[in-house]
Amino acid sequence: MKPSWWWMLALASASLPGTAEVAGQTYVRSGFWVEGAWGAGTVRSACSACADVTVAYGTSTHLRIGTALAPRALVGLELFALHSTDLVLAPGAQPVDAENGSIIPMVLWYAGPSGVFLKGGIGLARGTFTVSPASGTPVTTERSGLAITFGIGYDLAVARRFALTANLGMNVTAIGDVPLDGTSVDDVIATVYEAAVGITLR
Repeated sequence: MKPSWWWMLALASASLPGTAEVAGQTYVRSGFWVEGAWGAGTVRSACSACADVTVAYGTSTHLRIGTALAPRALVGLELFALHSTDLVLAPGAQPVDAENGSIIPMVLWYAGPSGVFLKGGIGLARGTFTVSPASGTPVTTERSGLAITFGIGYDLAVARRFALTANLGMNVTAIGDVPLDGTSVDDVIATVYEAAVGITLR
């Protein structure tokens, strides 16, 4: 999902008839819709033997597709990823190149006609962790688990079928034990906070 690709879609949508009439007005998704966004995120990692929580920062992306069940209730599927180059899974451990991803069936609910919506869902999480030693081959570990997501968003109409979308969200992922640098970090739970902006087409 490269930003240049999304901006080309935005320009194409803005040229559609009726753009000026709906810009800034209420936008509620209907029928089939797709949303793509990118932004920044924070991941807080904890484990069963960790006295402290570690924090890292990275870039986030998500893609959502879905359909409407009712005028203000929608269902969809979210693909989410946050990439960080300095995640420490346990205090004192070597930083790793990490990607926290998830695939989550979710529900979106519009609180009213203002374009504000709430998001929630539960699905599968995937953590990929790469240790790059000073000498030798990088070692990658992958683990799967459970993911729960919550969030709030806002759709701002730009054209009749196109909106800019702001998102604040949280993904809680439980991925179990992670073998790391000759030891095991037990019962890893990563909490990811995301702030992202993207586009929605319906």
